[in-house]
Amino acid sequence: MRIYKSLKKSIFIQKFFIMKLSLSAIVTLLLVTITSHAQQEYFEYGFKGGVNLSSISGDGDKVSNYDTKASMNIGGYGLYKILPKLGLQAELIYSEQGFSERFNVEEDENIDEIKSLTRMQYINLPVLVSYNLIEELWIEGGVQVGYLVNAEEEEETRSINDSGQLDSVTETIDQTSRYESLELGLLGGLRYKLSQNFMIQARYEKSINDIDKDLPGDQFNEVWSFSVGFVF
Repeated sequence: MRIYKSLKKSIFIQKFFIMKLSLSAIVTLLLVTITSHAQQEYFEYGFKGGVNLSSISGDGDKVSNYDTKASMNIGGYGLYKILPKLGLQAELIYSEQGFSERFNVEEDENIDEIKSLTRMQYINLPVLVSYNLIEELWIEGGVQVGYLVNAEEEEETRSINDSGQLDSVTETIDQTSRYESLELGLLGGLRYKLSQNFMIQARYEKSINDIDKDLPGDQFNEVWSFSVGFVF
């Protein structure tokens, strides 16, 4: 009889312990679910990449000869929703920028045609305020700090030699020291969330400090960027 009571008591303790563990597991699962939902509700992050259309604007006649250069951008972002329709967004972006130009040089009664392509690589840190206009459409604007990693100029010179044949010479020149290492800029654009995991973005950026140390007057980076992003 004592053995039966002892066994019954042991089974009761085991059942109580199992029920306690089950209840703890359910509470933990609920807390994780609520926390995950809150994170999805108030915090969004992801990766994005796309195309840049960049050039230079500013003072002087030389700037008017610059043409747009197509390149790429890629990076990540995080958005914290302060309010349901208002968010604070920070990004870390690798951005290829630059410009191209074409001009003629007269030398010894010959005219040389020169094509120049300047490539610039930046690491950009934009900080923006985002506002939800309608449904999944957000307008964003803010400031940006950019660090110039590298700049190089590829210059091709074409000329007609004494035999009447076309000569072409191409050289690459390191121009990193010519440009300011830090760039401050303003930017703004639109972002549209296509689905829970995908978004598209269009943005205009312009530097507010003179980036060229050599040319007189002020020269500014101008970039139109178009991106597609994956949202976690």
